[in-house]
Amino acid sequence: MHILLRGGTAQRIRLTSGLILFTFALTHFLNHALGLFSIDAMSVVQDWRMSITRSLPGGIILGLALLIHIAFGLAKLARRSTFQLPAWELGQLILGLAIPFFLFPHIVNTRVAHELFGVNDIYFYELVRLWPANGWTQSALLLVVWTHGCMGLHFWLRLTKWYERFFPVLLALAVLIPVTALAGFMVAGRAATEAVADPDVLEAIKQVTGWPAPEAGQRLSSYGKQARYGFYILLGAIGLAMLARWLMARSKSRVPVNYEPEPNIQMQRGSTLLEASRMNSIPHLSVCGGRARCSTCRVQVLDGNDALPAPNSAEAATLAGINAGPGVRLACQLRPTDPITVKVLLRPNGVVRKTDESQGVERILAVLFLDVRGFTSLSEDKLPYDVVFILNRLFAAAGTAIEEEGGWIDKYLGDGLMAVFGRDTGPEDGCRKAVRAAKKIDIALDQVNKELASELPSPICIGMGLHVGSLVLGEIGYEKSASMTVIGRTVNAASRLESATKDMKCQFVMSAEAAQMAEIDLSGFATRSVTVRGLSKPLKVVVVGKARDLP
Repeated sequence: MHILLRGGTAQRIRLTSGLILFTFALTHFLNHALGLFSIDAMSVVQDWRMSITRSLPGGIILGLALLIHIAFGLAKLARRSTFQLPAWELGQLILGLAIPFFLFPHIVNTRVAHELFGVNDIYFYELVRLWPANGWTQSALLLVVWTHGCMGLHFWLRLTKWYERFFPVLLALAVLIPVTALAGFMVAGRAATEAVADPDVLEAIKQVTGWPAPEAGQRLSSYGKQARYGFYILLGAIGLAMLARWLMARSKSRVPVNYEPEPNIQMQRGSTLLEASRMNSIPHLSVCGGRARCSTCRVQVLDGNDALPAPNSAEAATLAGINAGPGVRLACQLRPTDPITVKVLLRPNGVVRKTDESQGVERILAVLFLDVRGFTSLSEDKLPYDVVFILNRLFAAAGTAIEEEGGWIDKYLGDGLMAVFGRDTGPEDGCRKAVRAAKKIDIALDQVNKELASELPSPICIGMGLHVGSLVLGEIGYEKSASMTVIGRTVNAASRLESATKDMKCQFVMSAEAAQMAEIDLSGFATRSVTVRGLSKPLKVVVVGKARDLP
């Protein structure tokens, strides 16, 4: 199933209704923009639009789309266990709840007035009634509807590969359309107001449009208020139901959830695991907003998988789309009822280091470079967050090996990384630990490839280069973006040795100097001299087919 069509049946129905409503709003706002030219131009296009929207099929489709979108949105709201949401998701929710405040009176004064009182609600009629006294409410309606719809489209379409290429154009249109619509409304509103300053023109307009009598006008105003208040009474009832459900959940026993490596929490029964993460301030990605379209909230269930409910159709489709392995679930759909242990697979984290060396010192350290071979071909059919998942799994294995041997990862370089050893223990010990880390990384790669076998066309292969020498250690960067790093010829040389593994068709190349400091027996390995850009003399290196073969 295409990623844009993933999600439950209810979500797809709501999406369809949203697209219908957005199409209506788009054509309506473009119609507004014609006011920059003339009210006659607005009226001609309005007649064409109404031939569709005021027809029996068009009216049924548009009315059902509105009712379905509101009903499904409120149903989703009623199921929420927390409002600790990403800013975009919370913003879209607030805008959605604000729309009826402006929209219901507008519908009453147009469609309802037409159906009940025979009003011919052409543009001139609406412009005279709205401008200037009620111009701000109509403008607010336009902006709220447009912003809500554009946010929904953006966070839906960004799941695709092509969206990023067209984003600048779409963003420009997203800004241009409401601006021109508001400008057209303002220009036409002023023109209409000037025209009806003549009492004869105003009387003629009232005759042509079937202007509602004072009693009908009062009834329409009452209908608009009733529709608005009715919606918010319904919203209040949903709020009370949510409060009652929350109080009941607090009275029930909670479900223990252990996040590896930490923390342990007690989550509300009935909540999704994603909601539990948010309620407990545990970083947890969710690109699609918990709609089961993406897989960024995926977790690995380490214990308790047998007691979990089976994936629903939406979750199953998304897991199948990424060839997820055993125990992988979507946190946005998973509602545990028994204790479980999980690992968040795409959780951001960071490490900050501050030392007295921040002003810059010269040190002799070992530098290890790692790079994935042919990663572009491995990932070319993957979506961005799948690429991130694969790299993070590899970096987790490599990072564990590096940290176990006392090294620290200086930086990530796309599909590679640079690690430094010996900062606290000296270059000799640093070289020994760097070699041991390289061996561990090679061995751990087997497990990584085993876990990712279903997601990759071929196993991941890596190249590593190690060199030791003098370099500069210090905090480099601007203000908050500054971080500890190393620079110098030693770093460049280590990077060149990693690149040399391609030509030498091996996994690991280290300088003879690093091998000597690590006290490695070189009798079983080939040695060569290579020219390294930036160094005045050729560098003697040790060629190692697989790092695990090192003594």
